[in-house]
Amino acid sequence: SLLQESWTMLAQKTFIKKTRRGNIIKVVREHYLRDDIWCGSPLCQICIQEQENWTLEKKPGSRSSLVADPHYLVVDTNIVLDQIDLLESDGLANVIILHTVLEEVRHRSSPVYKRLKDIIANPKRNFYVFVNEHRKETYIERLAGESANDRNDRAIRVACKWYKEHLGASAPTKGLGMVMLSDDKKNRELGVEEGVVSYSLREYVKSMEQFPD
Repeated sequence: SLLQESWTMLAQKTFIKKTRRGNIIKVVREHYLRDDIWCGSPLCQICIQEQENWTLEKKPGSRSSLVADPHYLVVDTNIVLDQIDLLESDGLANVIILHTVLEEVRHRSSPVYKRLKDIIANPKRNFYVFVNEHRKETYIERLAGESANDRNDRAIRVACKWYKEHLGASAPTKGLGMVMLSDDKKNRELGVEEGVVSYSLREYVKSMEQFPD
């Protein structure tokens, strides 16, 4: 299991809803948060994770001329939806699929969701699902006036920043980087402003040596 034994924190969302009959009701939704969801890196000395859950590689390396240091990749939802064929090739590995992205894909395209799950299930691909929506450091509330899409993009950037800090705090993972791949220019620009290394998929793939067909 990706989760350990106990929930540690409860966030509540309260909102007013109008029923079909015109009645106004108060709805309270509970959202459980934890501080023990594993990062998935076998080099991490902070997370207490079982070896069978070491999905990411110890030495991810880099075939990209844009990023010389070893790194893991985080992709946004549109990369998955629009470039699933490319993700199914062997060119990209050590990819962290955030729960935010997985759920968005599930709601927007059942066929792509199934294909993504098949990639994740293949241990040779080193795709790891990080349940960011239930880790207390990476869960975020939607801000007033913020669209659902902008909130999810921000959640992706927050998770990238957390990974960078989390892995940087563990001696064996120092120098191990995080790269966010997004074809959304605004998301990339905000990522750079927030200290997240960000490239479009085209930029990243073009910089790689011998990308397989």
